[in-house]
Amino acid sequence: MVQPYGNPTRWPCRGYRPHMALSPDDTSSRATCRPAQPERRRHRRTFAAERRSGFDRRRNVCRSPVASAIEAPLIRLRDDPALLAELLVLINLLSVVDLLVTLSVLRMGAVEINPIMARLLEYGPGVAAFGKIGVVVLATLGLWLLRRHRAALTTALALLAAYGTLVTFELVGLIWLKL
Repeated sequence: MVQPYGNPTRWPCRGYRPHMALSPDDTSSRATCRPAQPERRRHRRTFAAERRSGFDRRRNVCRSPVASAIEAPLIRLRDDPALLAELLVLINLLSVVDLLVTLSVLRMGAVEINPIMARLLEYGPGVAAFGKIGVVVLATLGLWLLRRHRAALTTALALLAAYGTLVTFELVGLIWLKL
């Protein structure tokens, strides 16, 4: 049998067929030559699950200034773990201040409005302190473990705002009672 395009030992790769080339000088077929079927390797394809946590970098950059202003502190907290740790410590400190102000106001004759804390205060101030501080410490630990998620960072900021407002309200009430 006569080979139409030269010696088979000079073909670019094993499995190359001369009928693939358009002409003897055609080099474009070299990129498409593949090994024969038995020598073909099996490729394992693994697909990783997408692990987005609420901060999508593929969003449109032309967002409103309000949306950017809301997202900027969350991104800063996500990128700076020390800042988030300070925020969580501040939440715990505000919880302790809330507890101390609550106990001092209760000694002056006020009534606890929170039914859970009222029930814990029936067992004593130590039990109430342990329950309140324990819940807040567990909550902030959970927020620290979930710190890559937008919802956790939003919750941390909401807790800071809530405790800040509560402590301010209690301090104003304490000053008003002393007058």
